[in-house]
Amino acid sequence: MYKLVSFIVIFSFVSVMIYFHNQNGHYQASNHGEAHRHKEVSIPSGEEIPSIEGSVKKDPSGSWLLHIMTDNFTFTPEKAGLNEVNYSEGHAHLYVNGEKLNRLYGNYYNLGELEPGTYHIKVTLNANNHGIFTVDGQEIAYHKKLKIK
Repeated sequence: MYKLVSFIVIFSFVSVMIYFHNQNGHYQASNHGEAHRHKEVSIPSGEEIPSIEGSVKKDPSGSWLLHIMTDNFTFTPEKAGLNEVNYSEGHAHLYVNGEKLNRLYGNYYNLGELEPGTYHIKVTLNANNHGIFTVDGQEIAYHKKLKIK
């Protein structure tokens, strides 16, 4: 009898946990990597198009500093997650080797000390609703390939 009750309790607990796990929006896609893709926000003609440039340099402490510069774009961290879309404001998403590392709400980000290797750094400009700004189907993004020996 004890084994049957234990089985029922454990089975019920696991079932409830799986249910709530599947209800989480991040896991609705068939592939977890797909879940972090954000919709595109296409900037219509006639709107000023934001742009992004950047650099990655080693600072005196030994860590790597990402510096991004934007035109026609204002960081608005207080509006992150809102559904309102303004084509000249939002935040940025930082990817290193294809993995989303963080959101950026300003021009600088310390990447820390990096081990030798090759790093693909991408910073996208995103609307308040997290959609990636695009023009003619192309992301507005900064790309940098960094090789550290």
